[in-house]
Amino acid sequence: MTEFLTALVCASEKSANIARACKQEETLFQLLVQEKKGSEKNKKFVSDFKTLADVLVQEVIKHDIGKKFPGLEDYIFGEESNQFTNSLDSTFQYIKGYADEKPKDGIYSKGLQCVTILIGVYNRSSGLPIMGVINQPFVTRDPDSLRWRGQYFWGLSYKDINICSLQNQDANAISQSTDDQHEDPRWNEDLQPRDDNLSAVISTSENEAIKTALSMLRLYYAAGAGYKSLCAVQGFVSVYLLSEDTTFKWDCCAPHAILRSLGGGMVDFRECLKRIKDGNLDELPELIYNTPVNGATGVDRWANKGGLVAYRCPKHLDTIMNIISKVNLGE
Repeated sequence: MTEFLTALVCASEKSANIARACKQEETLFQLLVQEKKGSEKNKKFVSDFKTLADVLVQEVIKHDIGKKFPGLEDYIFGEESNQFTNSLDSTFQYIKGYADEKPKDGIYSKGLQCVTILIGVYNRSSGLPIMGVINQPFVTRDPDSLRWRGQYFWGLSYKDINICSLQNQDANAISQSTDDQHEDPRWNEDLQPRDDNLSAVISTSENEAIKTALSMLRLYYAAGAGYKSLCAVQGFVSVYLLSEDTTFKWDCCAPHAILRSLGGGMVDFRECLKRIKDGNLDELPELIYNTPVNGATGVDRWANKGGLVAYRCPKHLDTIMNIISKVNLGE
């Protein structure tokens, strides 16, 4: 299992290098963008795009893992088809990632920092995630060379094994803050998220009633489902919440596995809300990854139809969902 996790990390780093290389040459990048059509398109967007980097990343992961673990390549799935065609006379929009955005409390609302490479592994029988890697290719940029450096996070949650790259980082952060006679605002002494100052990250297109309900918390807006999940993984927010069905299984499996390794998880928003209202939240409705949506076609077969909530602390999930359960969502 260690060998497999190491292979995932290596594949994510190779993929991050591809993403950085493609973005480094802006003139070339203009030619590497293609508008998605038909069943490939995410209905959330008027126009939806993929880049050659997206396709290369996906194919590299499939190739490298399949080469090291023969047979697995047939069970590696992702967002993009491996067909990429583009011509200069076609209609396409140049995709620009902002490089000079400033974070608020460590969270970027947009920009290249919101780009993530996600590799998740789930149990084919239960559908639950067991392993995940999140690679953030664009974290800091050298002011002289303008080259980017990234970072990655991994987690494993299988039976009684729960380990994560963040565990040592959290411990070191608290140790350092204690030495400096300051307390890290995110964690208590047991490395659990603090109960005060509950927070959430959501999309700017989120339901207005939910925005209003969450306004009593520290509320952030950010781009990218993978990045918003990473904000929950890193403990920058208590939850990442999305009430719509505009994310997919490949957006969630990796962060879900890491969150499980930290004692948290990722649940179906609508089902969780229903159970809270019924007073029956004994068992959390975790997202599963082995079953397509009944009756759906194309990419919608793998949509998270009930929305999602990503969290590190079950107590925080319960508190925030109870707040939302009192809101009229107009349904």
